[in-house]
Amino acid sequence: MILQTTTGSSLWYWIITTIIWFAAIYIYQEFYYIQRPLWQIGGFLSYLGQMIRSASNDIGNHLERLKRQGVGRKDVDDVIKRMLDFTVIPPTSLDPFGIVPKYKNILNAYETAAESEVAKLVGDNTVSVKNVSTALEALREINFLYKIVDHYYRIARKYKLYVYAMQLSMLLPILKEVSDALNGAVSAFLKGLPVGDSAGPMVAYNVSKTCSQPIVHDGIKDTSITECDFEGRRLFIIKARGPGSTVGRPDEGVEFVFEKLGVRPKYIITVDAALKLEGERTGDIAEGVGVAMGGVGAEKFNIEGIATKYGVPLYAFLIKMREAEALTAMTKEIYEAVQMVSKRVVDFLREKTQPGDAVVLVGVGNTVGVAQ
Repeated sequence: MILQTTTGSSLWYWIITTIIWFAAIYIYQEFYYIQRPLWQIGGFLSYLGQMIRSASNDIGNHLERLKRQGVGRKDVDDVIKRMLDFTVIPPTSLDPFGIVPKYKNILNAYETAAESEVAKLVGDNTVSVKNVSTALEALREINFLYKIVDHYYRIARKYKLYVYAMQLSMLLPILKEVSDALNGAVSAFLKGLPVGDSAGPMVAYNVSKTCSQPIVHDGIKDTSITECDFEGRRLFIIKARGPGSTVGRPDEGVEFVFEKLGVRPKYIITVDAALKLEGERTGDIAEGVGVAMGGVGAEKFNIEGIATKYGVPLYAFLIKMREAEALTAMTKEIYEAVQMVSKRVVDFLREKTQPGDAVVLVGVGNTVGVAQ
């Protein structure tokens, strides 16, 4: 009788213990899967915070070396802090008519405001002003990314919206790639190195070296317009004026050639970097028709309008790359693609045009590290 009671008690003890263990494992598993996305996002925010502090310090140290007399470190830090939260408010789209000029006006105002802040520290060093301004813009984007991720992280924790956290955690690999690219851009622009997006201006530069009798036309802000002779053809090469970091105003350059110089070219050729698909290789080249140009689209809209008005065909060359490669120092694959596209542009001019024809070539992109 005693033996039977002992055996029965042991059996119940084993059953209850097993149930408790399974319940504990289930509860912990649920807790882990709910909390894990929040831990991941919290770690990513710490990573971004460290990145912002490091990049801010790099820009501050760079400005310390360039600052003019009478400017202190506090002045430098104040400008960096102010530019971190600088906001560009897009125009209203309630009535889309006329929105393109509004966008262009706002973007030009932003560029002027950003450069004037840096110029207060370093004076009239144009190249340094433009390079540091672009580095600050990249830092501002990292800071904005931090604020957006932090916002949804706090919302998820506050209202126990764990689905938000899980969705955001799935995007972390992509967000990390973007943040690393922007961080690399800060370093590249401070050093004045050509980046992947400099492919278009570099092609324009290469083609200009095959011409003779160059004539430089001034009048468009941050934009170089070079008229030259290419085997009897009048070639007008438009690119941002380097080697400082700027994309120039290529649409105004094209308008200058048509309206001020009275030229009616046979082609408008644009060359630009383009985002590649995952199955494509960096440095792949594509040809097509249309205006090869990214961004908001204001400049692209204006060039298309001019070409349509005068019935000029649009031809384009694209150099494929990842977003990270477009923002950071130019890689060997992109440089080799630039040389290949330069040759193909020259071949295009020989095959599709005749001596006496006029052609406009636009090197689209940031001209940092690339001169005229």
